[in-house]
Amino acid sequence: MIQDGPTTGLAGVDRHPTDQDSWGPRLAAILNPPQLEAVTAPDGPLLVFAGAGSGKTRVLTYRIAHLIESGRAQPDGILAVTFTNKAAREMRQRIESLLGAGQAEGPAGSPGTPGRGERPASWGGSPAWMGTFHNICGRVLRRDGHLIGVDRSYVIYDEGDRLSAVKRAMAGLGLDEKRFPPNAVVGRISTAKNEIQGPTEYAAAASDYFSEVVARVYPVYEGFLRDASGLDFDDLLLKVVRLWQEDERSLERWRHRFRHVLVDEYQDTNRVQYTLVKLLAEEHRNLCVVGDDDQSIYRFRGADVRNILSFERDFPEARVIKLEQNYRSTQSILDAAHAVIKAVADRADKRLWTDRGAGEKVFVAQVYDEQEEAEAIAAEVRRLVARDGSLNDIAVLYRTNAQSRALEEVMVRQGIPYKLVGGVRFYERREVKDALAYLRVMFNPNDTVAFNRVVNVPRRKVGDKTVQVLEAAARQRGISVWDLLAAEARPAGITASAAEGLQEFRALVEGLRRELDRHPLPEVIEMTLARTGLQAWVSDGSEEGAERWQNLLELKGLAAEYSGLRGMEALGRFLEDAALVSDVDSLDEAKPGLTLITLHMVKGLEFPVVFMAGMEEGLLPHIRAIEEPGGIDEERRLCYVGMTRAMRRLYLFHAFRRHLFGNANLNLPSRFLNDLPEEIVERPAGSSRSTGANRASVLDAVSRQPAAPAPPPVQRYREGQRVSHRAFGPGVVVKSTLTRSDEELIVRFDNVGIKILSASLAPLETA
Repeated sequence: MIQDGPTTGLAGVDRHPTDQDSWGPRLAAILNPPQLEAVTAPDGPLLVFAGAGSGKTRVLTYRIAHLIESGRAQPDGILAVTFTNKAAREMRQRIESLLGAGQAEGPAGSPGTPGRGERPASWGGSPAWMGTFHNICGRVLRRDGHLIGVDRSYVIYDEGDRLSAVKRAMAGLGLDEKRFPPNAVVGRISTAKNEIQGPTEYAAAASDYFSEVVARVYPVYEGFLRDASGLDFDDLLLKVVRLWQEDERSLERWRHRFRHVLVDEYQDTNRVQYTLVKLLAEEHRNLCVVGDDDQSIYRFRGADVRNILSFERDFPEARVIKLEQNYRSTQSILDAAHAVIKAVADRADKRLWTDRGAGEKVFVAQVYDEQEEAEAIAAEVRRLVARDGSLNDIAVLYRTNAQSRALEEVMVRQGIPYKLVGGVRFYERREVKDALAYLRVMFNPNDTVAFNRVVNVPRRKVGDKTVQVLEAAARQRGISVWDLLAAEARPAGITASAAEGLQEFRALVEGLRRELDRHPLPEVIEMTLARTGLQAWVSDGSEEGAERWQNLLELKGLAAEYSGLRGMEALGRFLEDAALVSDVDSLDEAKPGLTLITLHMVKGLEFPVVFMAGMEEGLLPHIRAIEEPGGIDEERRLCYVGMTRAMRRLYLFHAFRRHLFGNANLNLPSRFLNDLPEEIVERPAGSSRSTGANRASVLDAVSRQPAAPAPPPVQRYREGQRVSHRAFGPGVVVKSTLTRSDEELIVRFDNVGIKILSASLAPLETA
């Protein structure tokens, strides 16, 4: 961050609303004109189109600081919503460097109790709130959720918990998991909640057989959540919408508390998030949204790019500002990205520019297969690092997680350290989930999923059959399993040894719950690991056991942040934050290593050097997107996001042949490569296609001169034409597109579905 003079930020500035002599000129010296306009814009709705690398975090940070410095807002009257915990942490740190410690609060801070007229008399008041939608809504529910029947001691069901509960609901309804995949059912329920549809609304809108099946599962699943005082991720937002729609006093309190609302990455909001923001800001209308429609890439999660494009319809008086100066990338990279994104029809008109110069051309190379692709990337990585580079400066981006396999194999073989983002996360590791399940039962003994996970870990002679008998008996009596165990030492149908194990488990948990009021959370976690037997269970003398124990120690260390809180408040906040950590949040930027990451996860990050692997038709753009309405536009935005992560050097690779999902396919270069202006592209000279014989030589052994242009291809097939393939059988041409070097065909075969083929290579015969 650029420093404001010789002091650390503005921490030493005397803060009086009328003292603007130094603050104004400092802003003008730090910000470019559009940034300054956005930071100092008057109250009212404000839409900031912030292109990639244009300084949107700086704008948000300085706008918050300016609101406070100018006296237009007190810290506790500001709410800033981000899309990742990492972004919230960075914003909080920047605010505190500008204004001093304690002026910005994140998810782990004190909960606060908003109320009418609550304002600090001085700078000792409550800080601004900064966090993700889920974090913010979780805190609102802890405060007001009881008004709509949400237990203050609710637990958050993660993806694994949600899947388990759905499977349990399906089993109770006698539904076959092979016919109705539970993951698909989970996805439909999640989509329904993001569209603000409860079980009744969803059932009324069901239009096909699978939807009708989901409509049967949905209310049973909701019943399991209710009995366990559980909420899934989507509930955190949906319940707050319900709260504010049903309880005007609660909505009024929060509207009065947060007189200024700022939302980052507004292009990624879905319907429920859009509704939350609108409810909160509709009265005072001091809403500042920052985003870039060109980077809207989460349609599969329900994100709707129309939310940002229609902001002026919702707020006709809105001021609109565009940030087009890029501080991250070279002009060649920006021009390449613009060439891809400009084909999207429904987008705000803008074009990024930079004063950093043209920089190196974008390197485009074809390799033989995914193995050569990985080895070529490894070779160039070694060359770059040898020139005083750092592995932490380099990232490899790809469309699907399956593409990481070949990259990982080569990096391991060549001894290149790497960080795989999106692999098994820390909080998803078995021993960590076991420890968290114990903590969840301590927090809420009615948490059925957590109870079932650890009641027999380590073994207490309590099997699945025993648990089923318990659940049936508890349902019959209308009480929880926990209360049943308190009422009966040995419920009917339970063996003596199982009953002993159950009572031992219950006494253990109750004892640990009492410790919460006597000791800080890290000490309670240490007691939990020892008394439950988890410590002895994982520490079996093996190397794997030692690693598992280190993970449990890491969990204890993470709890240190909550040492200032006590009892159930500390445990509840810790569990909530653990449940809401994302893959990107867990990326250790200090750990040396090449970053391997999907295009969907890389947004918000930047690297001096970026490799994009798999730039092929069927992969980017993905085969599923080709015939979906708006699918190609979404893939263009995804490609644009990947390209604009690069600061100095961008490499684009496409393979002639790729093994993926168990099949070997001949692939055409991505249509997005055809959009690139030749004057900014660098290719291996005389090599439009490599072979297995020169593997790993693409970047090291060829001269870096543009190849001579190939003669234009001739169109041989037309849309709707019947054709036949030796292996795939008969089919029809869906689309024929001429590229610079070939004719690209999309063919729907009668027996095997859609395939993408090269007309010059595919053995096609016309019918």
